[in-house]
Amino acid sequence: MRKYLSCFVLALLVALMCAPMAVAADPIKIGVVVPTTGPIAYDGGLMLNGIKMALDEVNKAGGANGSKFELYIEDSANVPATAVAAMEKLVGMQKVTAVIGDFGSSCTLAMMPVAERSQTLVITPISLAPKITESGNKWVFRGCDNSSMIAKAFTKWAVNDKNAKKWAYIAINTDYGRGSVESFNAELEKNGAKAVFTEYFNQGETDYNPIVTKLKASGADALCMFGETVDLSRVVAQFYEQGLGGKMLLMDPTSGTFNAKFLELAKKNANGIVGASRFVASIPTPAAKKFTEDYRALYKIDPEKYAQAGYDCMKMVALAVKNAGSTDRAAVRDALAAVKYEGPQGKAHFDEKNQLQIGEYIVEVKDGKIEAIAGPISGE
Repeated sequence: MRKYLSCFVLALLVALMCAPMAVAADPIKIGVVVPTTGPIAYDGGLMLNGIKMALDEVNKAGGANGSKFELYIEDSANVPATAVAAMEKLVGMQKVTAVIGDFGSSCTLAMMPVAERSQTLVITPISLAPKITESGNKWVFRGCDNSSMIAKAFTKWAVNDKNAKKWAYIAINTDYGRGSVESFNAELEKNGAKAVFTEYFNQGETDYNPIVTKLKASGADALCMFGETVDLSRVVAQFYEQGLGGKMLLMDPTSGTFNAKFLELAKKNANGIVGASRFVASIPTPAAKKFTEDYRALYKIDPEKYAQAGYDCMKMVALAVKNAGSTDRAAVRDALAAVKYEGPQGKAHFDEKNQLQIGEYIVEVKDGKIEAIAGPISGE
């Protein structure tokens, strides 16, 4: 009996050893290049919040083609050379399928040659410089609006509805800031308005009083600001300190001020700022409401366009991988180009230049809250 039992145990062990083992599918690697340190780390963190939220939702729903997604995050600190090094690491060492990033236009522009050389798609959720999608680089997508689109949607409204005829610009001295001023000036001429003042600042500056002093003598009836959260909170503070409150329409068409941190820093000085945004938490659509509720439950603040754009880009990349049926970089690139997507900001698709086509909402800060007051308006 003992002999038969030993033979049975041995046969069972052999059968178990020979049986096919269940092997977990390799994760789908997605790279992220985003400033998590430096002067716009807060803004970059909002974008990353959206990406992570979307990743969790996609993975809970099963991922794509039997695999889950995994993020490989690199800090660019909003420095172009650092962004390039991050991109090289992601495509060379980590072998990612796609890259989401960067935040600043100058960083995204610097990453673009690496994307083309490695044949890896890059989708930026934030960068607004028009030349990103005017360069003919088929591996680079913009998952948001650009300065020209915003200018077309916002300028006509500001000139006609707010009677803003003489514009002043205070803009960050980057590809984003300079490109935005150029785009808006082109639209001003079409709408019978003009720019009477333009000054640029370097990121992280604290003293804007010399610029504001010159602004007082410009004769402008509207101030258009291009920058990010902390910098613009200082611009607005010194604008009011010099007694300009109520004397010019404050405009932020690219939405550097429409977030919880800016409202906290600027307090009552935020009231009355108008601008354009592809998303604010007050959009009254079912998709926007659900996204806002889920984001608020996760992060304890309302989402804004940086979080929404990060969320949508991750969702679109996941959909492209699923539709491609593989992680082959070229197949995923082609699938992304053909994506028809509907998210918190509404329906969107890419044009032949890999530029996302979406509408703009006109927004205003009222009693410390960001409200959509018009739109969506096409920026095409």
